[in-house]
Amino acid sequence: MTTPPSASVHPTPPEFDEFADVVMRFVTAAESLLKGELSHPFNIGSEALRDCAASGEHRGTQSKQTLLTLATQQVAVGLEQCDLLRGIAAVVCADQVVFAPFPLARTCAVIAAKAWYVLIAGSREERLRRYLNEELAALYGIPVPWEKEQAVGEVDDRTDDYLAVGATAGLSSRRRKNPRSWDAPFLVIADQETSQAPPSETQLVKDLYSAILQEDDLAGLPYALLSAATHGRFRQAGVAGYASVGPSVGGVSAAAMQVTLEVTAQSTMYAAFATRAYLCALAQYAGVAEAVVLQRLQEPVAEWLATSQRWAVS
Repeated sequence: MTTPPSASVHPTPPEFDEFADVVMRFVTAAESLLKGELSHPFNIGSEALRDCAASGEHRGTQSKQTLLTLATQQVAVGLEQCDLLRGIAAVVCADQVVFAPFPLARTCAVIAAKAWYVLIAGSREERLRRYLNEELAALYGIPVPWEKEQAVGEVDDRTDDYLAVGATAGLSSRRRKNPRSWDAPFLVIADQETSQAPPSETQLVKDLYSAILQEDDLAGLPYALLSAATHGRFRQAGVAGYASVGPSVGGVSAAAMQVTLEVTAQSTMYAAFATRAYLCALAQYAGVAEAVVLQRLQEPVAEWLATSQRWAVS
């Protein structure tokens, strides 16, 4: 039996510093796209620019430029992903930090999946529906003191606004069967069944990886791995290892937790893949060739992949 030691920690190996540099090269490349070719104002003829031009057509009780917000928000979430990836780069080379990269990678993948889902919609109405449903879910997901009338009133007012915007696109509101006060309503296309609620976060991420990996049977593995690590199941997920750092006392020996560079790179690489897929979808929306994204990210992605596969050739 082993137990973590109360002291005796070892500095992070230098190869983790090299991996942090790889992550930062990916972030730099992604940010150059988000602040350059993929940024607002968008290319002439793009779906993004057409959405911006039609922004005034979908007004709510409060919102006046919903489509403009939708379009620019799809860029903003890319910068959020870059922030999380930058966090991974910071913690992988920090002494006494072992597990912190994994929840950062998972959150990055979730943000990418939600934006990707909006961006790949086949029409403006469907894009707006997906966007508004996420806004409604976020609104009802915040901690609201439901016993306070003012707080409930603010949620109701914002809900009315989103539903009014949806109505301008021919969308109808639905609620789940036997809804609780914190269950968000959702928008559907006219005559759509009530049961066709928005996909769960798990399903969104699985759909994203299915598109990336081109293999449905494997699509759930990346999210399952990152979720297991995020929920403290590092050992069960095969992420963590333990190295003895002291003598056994009463059958119990002190052990230091560790995660190899290869496991760290391979696990966090799923976040990089998610961000790349999101950027490709954003490029199509913004009227930019996908090749621009792939070429800009090619070198750091190759370096990231090579780091994750060192175990296979060592």
